[in-house]
Amino acid sequence: MSRETKNEVIGRLIAAYRASSSQESAFDALAAAALGIGLTDLRCLDLIQSRGGLTAGELATASGLTTGAVTAVADRLERAGLARRVRDDADRRKVNLEVTERHYEQTGAIWGPLMRDWQQTLAGRFSAAELATITEFLETVTALAERHGERVREEGAGA
Repeated sequence: MSRETKNEVIGRLIAAYRASSSQESAFDALAAAALGIGLTDLRCLDLIQSRGGLTAGELATASGLTTGAVTAVADRLERAGLARRVRDDADRRKVNLEVTERHYEQTGAIWGPLMRDWQQTLAGRFSAAELATITEFLETVTALAERHGERVREEGAGA
């Protein structure tokens, strides 16, 4: 039985990560359709929810969209009843985007069963130490993607 080299294992890991990302994208497309919104709107909704609300400028930065595109996204999410604009109590000029109760109801029906399955499957399959290593891996690849996203933005600005 041959042993894989570290580079071969990294190659398999990258392939598995890409397959997982592709499957997640396919699931997201189904979820967006079920919610009656587009994929860009879904990604922005996820950013708004996961960060506890964002200003339009923060959402533009986080999503890579222009502020004009974010305004259109916010309009669509409000019409769908999934997000709302709320004036900041401390600075009335500042408007935050936050998710609505309807968002939790509708997305819970989609992602709730998946999250329960994740919890059960991962808890049964991996130790806490292994899960910590997997989490560290995901945090590392996220930081790499952010760094290289910035690189591509900067290179694109010069083109």
